[in-house]
Amino acid sequence: MPQAHSIAANVLVAASLLAIWPLSASAAPRQLTCVLTKSADAVAAQSQPITVTFDDNPKSLHAEDGARSYVFDDVSISNVAISGDIDAISIGIDRSSLGIVWQKYEGDKAVTQYGRCRPS
Repeated sequence: MPQAHSIAANVLVAASLLAIWPLSASAAPRQLTCVLTKSADAVAAQSQPITVTFDDNPKSLHAEDGARSYVFDDVSISNVAISGDIDAISIGIDRSSLGIVWQKYEGDKAVTQYGRCRPS
C-alpha cells in the first residue's frame, strides 16, 4: 500500500503539470480566400471574391466581401464542415473540397451562390 506522503507528492506533481499544460490547444484563426459565382440559373456568371476567417476555439466565423463585413451566429465547425448564419444570409463550407455555398434570402426567394476557397 502506498504511503500517504507518496500519494500527496504525486498529486502535487500532477497539479503542477496541469498548471503549465494548457487544458485545450487553441489553434490560430485560419483564413480562406473564396470566389463565389452566381447560381446556375443566372444569365451571366459573375465572380464575387470573399474572405472567410474561422476559429475552432472559440467557434467564430467572419466573412468580408470588400465593402461589407459579416460576423456569423449559430456557428458550427467540425472536421467535415463550417457553417453559420446572420440575418438573411447563411454560409456553408465543405472542409474536404473547400466548396462554399452562400445563400441570401430576399423576400420570399433565396439567391444561392456556389464557389471554391483556398487557404490564404
